Amino acid sequence: MAIKIRIQKHGAMTEADRLQVATLLIKAGYTARIGRERPAGKDSGTYIYYVEYWDGTQS
Repeated sequence: MAIKIRIQKHGAMTEADRLQVATLLIKAGYTARIGRERPAGKDSGTYIYYVEYWDGTQS
Protein backbone atom coordinates (compact mmCIF):
# COMPACT_ATOMS: atom_id res chain seq x y z
CA MET A 1 0.00 0.00 0.00
CA ALA A 2 1.37 3.40 -0.98
CA ILE A 3 1.38 6.24 1.52
CA LYS A 4 1.26 9.90 0.46
CA ILE A 5 2.81 12.72 2.47
CA ARG A 6 0.87 15.89 1.72
CA ILE A 7 1.45 19.38 3.05
CA GLN A 8 -1.00 20.92 5.49
CA LYS A 9 -3.21 23.72 4.23
CA HIS A 10 -0.99 26.56 5.49
CA GLY A 11 2.32 24.69 5.41
CA ALA A 12 5.02 25.13 2.84
CA MET A 13 7.32 22.49 1.45
CA THR A 14 9.62 23.48 -1.37
CA GLU A 15 10.75 21.25 -4.21
CA ALA A 16 14.10 20.84 -2.43
CA ASP A 17 12.28 19.75 0.76
CA ARG A 18 10.28 17.13 -1.16
CA LEU A 19 13.45 15.86 -2.82
CA GLN A 20 15.19 15.59 0.55
CA VAL A 21 12.29 13.63 2.08
CA ALA A 22 12.21 11.26 -0.92
CA THR A 23 15.99 10.78 -0.71
CA LEU A 24 15.79 9.87 2.97
CA LEU A 25 12.98 7.39 2.31
CA ILE A 26 14.98 5.74 -0.49
CA LYS A 27 18.05 5.49 1.75
CA ALA A 28 15.85 3.80 4.37
CA GLY A 29 14.85 1.12 1.84
CA TYR A 30 11.55 2.44 0.56
CA THR A 31 10.49 3.11 -3.00
CA ALA A 32 9.52 6.79 -3.29
CA ARG A 33 8.30 9.26 -5.86
CA ILE A 34 7.33 12.90 -5.95
CA GLY A 35 3.99 13.68 -7.57
CA ARG A 36 1.33 16.31 -8.00
CA GLU A 37 -2.43 16.28 -8.41
CA ARG A 38 -5.17 18.78 -9.02
CA PRO A 39 -7.58 19.15 -6.13
CA ALA A 40 -11.24 18.59 -6.95
CA GLY A 41 -13.14 21.78 -7.61
CA LYS A 42 -10.08 24.03 -8.00
CA ASP A 43 -8.89 25.97 -11.02
CA SER A 44 -6.54 24.30 -13.47
CA GLY A 45 -3.44 26.21 -12.29
CA THR A 46 -3.51 24.81 -8.74
CA TYR A 47 -1.68 21.63 -7.74
CA ILE A 48 -1.07 19.72 -4.54
CA TYR A 49 2.44 18.28 -4.40
CA TYR A 50 3.23 15.15 -2.39
CA VAL A 51 5.82 12.49 -1.67
CA GLU A 52 4.51 8.95 -2.06
CA TYR A 53 6.32 5.91 -0.72
CA TRP A 54 5.94 2.17 -0.19
CA ASP A 55 8.22 -0.66 0.78
CA GLY A 56 10.01 -2.45 -2.03
CA THR A 57 8.41 -5.85 -1.31
CA GLN A 58 4.96 -4.92 -2.58
CA SER A 59 3.93 -5.09 -6.21
